[in-house]
Amino acid sequence: MLDLTTCDAVFLSFDEPNADSHYDRALEYLPHAKRVHGIKGFDAAHRHAGEICGSDHVITIDADNLLTDEEFFSGRFDVSPRDREAVFSFSARNVLNALEYGNGGVKIWPRETLVTLRSHENARRPEAAVDFCWTTPYFQVNRVLSEVHMTDTPFQAFRGGFREGVKFNLAGGTLAYKVYPDLPKGEALLSHIGDANLERLRIWCSVGADVPNGDWAILGARLGCVMTALDGFEHAHVADYGWVRDFWEKTVYADWQDDARRHEAIIDLGNRLNRELQLEIADLDAAASRFLKSTYHRRRAFGMTVTV
Repeated sequence: MLDLTTCDAVFLSFDEPNADSHYDRALEYLPHAKRVHGIKGFDAAHRHAGEICGSDHVITIDADNLLTDEEFFSGRFDVSPRDREAVFSFSARNVLNALEYGNGGVKIWPRETLVTLRSHENARRPEAAVDFCWTTPYFQVNRVLSEVHMTDTPFQAFRGGFREGVKFNLAGGTLAYKVYPDLPKGEALLSHIGDANLERLRIWCSVGADVPNGDWAILGARLGCVMTALDGFEHAHVADYGWVRDFWEKTVYADWQDDARRHEAIIDLGNRLNRELQLEIADLDAAASRFLKSTYHRRRAFGMTVTV
């Protein structure tokens, strides 16, 4: 049994507009939580988190996370001895689209994994360029510990949607059309990422018009998917904070800050995804988005992902 009250906790923030208020909530649940702020790069920030901690296991909370399950952090977590070297990723509910999975959720890391992490900007293997989960022993835990709030500004919303639109073209850190070069791209995508992740991709591309800046997230998801699946985008750029900011300022916001033009772009991107990948995504208004979120039942993830 892992006594969570003895684990160091680290709140990781970079430029999130809601970071301070979310850190205040984290301190209510975890009064001893440290904060790592402003370190550029996922890998660098997480390794620093490990370096400032002394416990064998470390809890990390991303800045866009608002903790919602206080009871969990005062309890114990049952870990089999054979799994003590794995990362445990807990589900978070995204208020944009009601999806509940590991994206942005609370994680429990072996400290040794944090301080030796080599992913994202410091990846030594191409599979780790976008996420650590494909090269590190990793459990997805279905318990929801937090809410993800990632639409406080247009840029935050776009960045979150764009990342998921890119990432859902990957499985095991590799692209669908590279694994199945002889299949039509739509068929290759489904064969590669499976039903559950296909459903999540479609929801990211369709749901959220009822949330302020939700259209920017939908634009990001659709654009990320089009660029990656159809236009040969170098997907590792999505882990480069500077590249994403530059792309936003020089291309995305410059072209689509006007509401009408942004709406037109969302429709055009959706039409292309449906035509060339057969995604069958929908253009939902605010009322339809609210209704879907009120009735949606999430898929649950089971088991352990281990890459060696």
